Amino acid sequence: MKRTTIKDLAKMLNISTSTVSRALKDHPDISSSVKLKVKEAAEAFNYVPNDFAISFRKNSSKVIGLIVPEISIFFLPSIINGISSVLNKEGYRFFILSSDDSYETEKEHIETCINSRVDGILISLTKETKDGEHLKKLKEMEIPVIIFDKTVPQQSFESVIFDNIKTAELCAEKLINQGCKNILAIFGDENLEITQSRLRSFENKISQSSDIRLEIIFCKSADIVKQKLDILLDDPSFDGFFAMSDETLMGLHSSLIKRNLNNTNKKVVAISEGTLPKYLDETYEYQINDGYEMGTFAAKKLMETIKKATPDRSAKSDNCYYL
Repeated sequence: MKRTTIKDLAKMLNISTSTVSRALKDHPDISSSVKLKVKEAAEAFNYVPNDFAISFRKNSSKVIGLIVPEISIFFLPSIINGISSVLNKEGYRFFILSSDDSYETEKEHIETCINSRVDGILISLTKETKDGEHLKKLKEMEIPVIIFDKTVPQQSFESVIFDNIKTAELCAEKLINQGCKNILAIFGDENLEITQSRLRSFENKISQSSDIRLEIIFCKSADIVKQKLDILLDDPSFDGFFAMSDETLMGLHSSLIKRNLNNTNKKVVAISEGTLPKYLDETYEYQINDGYEMGTFAAKKLMETIKKATPDRSAKSDNCYYL
């Protein structure tokens, strides 16, 4: 069925479009009888207000664009829940766009958000994104943006990230304090800054103990972790394992189960959102990267930016918040 418009209602009732519009808004200049006829016709023919036109007049869509590198079961759901908890209270809706870790797709999604007249954007950048050049248009158009989780050096917008250096260091300390001497550390995509920052911190802490042997592998997925561990776990000397994310932890856990090593005295420490380790093995220790906290914090910062009465084009928002 064709969508009914105000023009359609006006033609049916033989009145002007402005009269229909004012009747739907209960304008005092419109008689009760006309209001009744208009509302009855609107209900009968399933008239739905044009949100885009309304937002154009009000200069506010009450909609936020959320751009993420990928849709996965790891970490992202808790971030979305955090974002939703804040935006719902503020009367905002949001839509999610996945860039599939493609810089070109990320740029296209930014254009989609612009064309959809969003009030703001929350974005986690792709692994292909090297700078913030493509974000400058958003700054020029005064569209509020908060970058979260994965970011790059840029001077246009505020960022919300985890303190990866501190978190990785605390994980290394846990393994050291448990007396581990042969540690296998599993990191994610080595091209990502988040991986490199965690790697540097973890290596630096372990290197302070000269009697510890450390082996490092990089794995872009849980399946790759399993493939590599099929070979590496032939070495029975590993007594400590580090997983830099829930995804790498999933692969590690599967491999330990396969070798019946999960019930031994081998120690496992991970950086996790906090839910997964509880269901895999209660002996696993972890440092929490709370996705819900990140989502709520990023959404609150975006709301603060949107509510600023007079945006300053010249202002630099280069603050980076560490959780």
